[in-house]
Amino acid sequence: MSNSLNKAFTGVIALALIVIAVGRIPFSREKELSNLCREYYTMYLNQNDYSLKEKNTKIKVIAKKTGLKAETNNVGNFCNSFYFNQR
Repeated sequence: MSNSLNKAFTGVIALALIVIAVGRIPFSREKELSNLCREYYTMYLNQNDYSLKEKNTKIKVIAKKTGLKAETNNVGNFCNSFYFNQR
């Protein structure tokens, strides 16, 4: 009896942890995009400190994560709208 209760509680705890972890995925993605946009703006503001290759790499990463075309205007518009829509 005790063994079956232990297994049942272990199963419930495992399911609860899975639900909590899945619930945090959108938060993690949002924060990741927020950090990528901050890095992009840092590169934009300090253009002389970063090579064109570094800037293009950052643009490609943001475009890949968001499904946008890898163009400066698209990424810039996304990052602007991303910041204006945050609470």
